[in-house]
Amino acid sequence: MTEQITFEAEGFQELSQKFAQAGTEGKITLNDGLIRIGKLFVPYKGTGPLAAETPKRTGKLRRSTVFEIVGGTRAQQLEIRQGARSPEGAFYGWFVREGTGPHEIRPRKKKALRFKIGGEIIFAMRVRHPGTKPNPYHKRVMARLQGEVQNIVNAMGERITAYLSGG
Repeated sequence: MTEQITFEAEGFQELSQKFAQAGTEGKITLNDGLIRIGKLFVPYKGTGPLAAETPKRTGKLRRSTVFEIVGGTRAQQLEIRQGARSPEGAFYGWFVREGTGPHEIRPRKKKALRFKIGGEIIFAMRVRHPGTKPNPYHKRVMARLQGEVQNIVNAMGERITAYLSGG
């Protein structure tokens, strides 16, 4: 499961029109800007503000934090991923960020679940689990870095304006 977050920055509509006018220089500027924003959140794999805010149980989710510029030259996008998977193959970062909600666990083929608690063996037909609460750490990081992202977008606008002005 993936989650897409749109980040709003002031002046981006005008900037996108200028990118179109600037041709190759606009594409290069956009790529450079997206790389700078990516490095703001994830300077190196598994590091940076996003990785630091990621809850740590084993550290696997933090270490899997990366960014990538995807799409062709006309539709570049910045993707920040946390690709850690459970042994069953689920991307569990989504469950950390969104929570799991209450659920019930039942045995598959056997007639009961077996637990060893305090040296005593207990069998249960089902277990009710209250679930986990959402932890929107990624949104807190985005809110904290919003000013720096805006500065990068402003610098991109200045670069395109200077190019279109012949400077």
